[in-house]
Amino acid sequence: MIRKICTLALCAVMVLPPLAMAENTVEILPTTPPMPRPVVEANPYGADDLTAYYEDYGDEYALPALTASERERLPEIQRRWESGERPESSILNLTEQVHVSVIQLPPEQYEGEPCFLLLPNRDLTDEELLQVVDAYGHLGLTLDPDALSWHNCMRGGGIEVGIRSFRGDERERRSELIGLYTRVGLRPEAPFTDLVADDGVGRVTLDEEDYNGLDEFRFRPARRLTDEELLQLIALDQGDMTATPEELTGYEARLRQELHLLLGMPLSARRGTYEAVEPFDRGNAYGDSRMAYSSSFTEVGGTGRRWRGSIDVATGRLIEGSVDLDDRYYTDGLMVSDIRMDPWDEKWASIAVEAVTAHSNMEESGITEIRTWSETNLNELQGVEVRIMTSDGGVYRAEISYVLEEVMMLRYNDAVSIAAEDDYYAHFMEEVPVNE
Repeated sequence: MIRKICTLALCAVMVLPPLAMAENTVEILPTTPPMPRPVVEANPYGADDLTAYYEDYGDEYALPALTASERERLPEIQRRWESGERPESSILNLTEQVHVSVIQLPPEQYEGEPCFLLLPNRDLTDEELLQVVDAYGHLGLTLDPDALSWHNCMRGGGIEVGIRSFRGDERERRSELIGLYTRVGLRPEAPFTDLVADDGVGRVTLDEEDYNGLDEFRFRPARRLTDEELLQLIALDQGDMTATPEELTGYEARLRQELHLLLGMPLSARRGTYEAVEPFDRGNAYGDSRMAYSSSFTEVGGTGRRWRGSIDVATGRLIEGSVDLDDRYYTDGLMVSDIRMDPWDEKWASIAVEAVTAHSNMEESGITEIRTWSETNLNELQGVEVRIMTSDGGVYRAEISYVLEEVMMLRYNDAVSIAAEDDYYAHFMEEVPVNE
């Protein structure tokens, strides 16, 4: 019996593999490598991410959503529509002077969104809410308030740039095309159309009272805009040019000279994309309806300072101009100060005169009066405005920061434009219409 047991044990040892006989040895079995996760790239032309923009909003009339009152009334309005009730008029694809509108979108060009809802800065009436439900119904959709976001809704002028802003390559191409439009006469092959469903690009004009002063909203698809589409948008903005390319070149040269003499702009400054020839009628309180050429310029190298200005096309003289001597007041988001000093301190006048003589051909002998005008606010940076009157009737306006004790922005106005502007703001402050 003992011999039989020993024989069985010996046989068992002989059939086991050598690795299994070693103490504490683990046999590693072959495995398949982990499957790589697919990389999903964000669409570079997709809707702007406005999470941070909206997260601190406390005004429900500026959020891309229904108000509490509208949410409460929606089920009953929906029930009435399902029972056959219809609004007196449709707001589907309404594009002019909009109070409320539902704009149909091509989903393949708008990241799957089938429509966009435009809402005013007030509660919708029952009739307007019924119009919204009806417009969604015509598209085979049901209004779901929980599905609303900045991807498919704008309320009360909450965002101004539309669903998305221009991207880098679009901005560069647009800049080139503007020059070709104004200086060469290049025009789009087909006119711009407002309806988004036509080609993916469109716009809506808004009732400004219902949208906090915003007059239009534009739709740009989640894809790269073509040159033709950019040119159509440029034509929409520029309209019919009131000057020939040759005239524009002459106006630009004269504006460069004026800004060089009066605000120290280098002649080599690069012109921006904006330029226009139009009536200069700010306030029009003094009949100031001269035709003006306006444009902007940026310093090449150096500090990158920016100049803006308008000349009277008849005389070639500067109507108004400005230069950002220190742009930290709007480029540095942390530069916020409520420090206030004595606006009547004589040092502000000295700082203003120094800036004017350093950045223009003006000598102190040409100054007829220096006056502290008012306190000012440069993007939350407190300061004072000092005005320097000159012998030719022009006025320099130096906006000085209290905390930095230096001129941040220097402006120039001729005698007519400064009188018109002051009169306009005087009427504005009194809430009396100009020329009434």
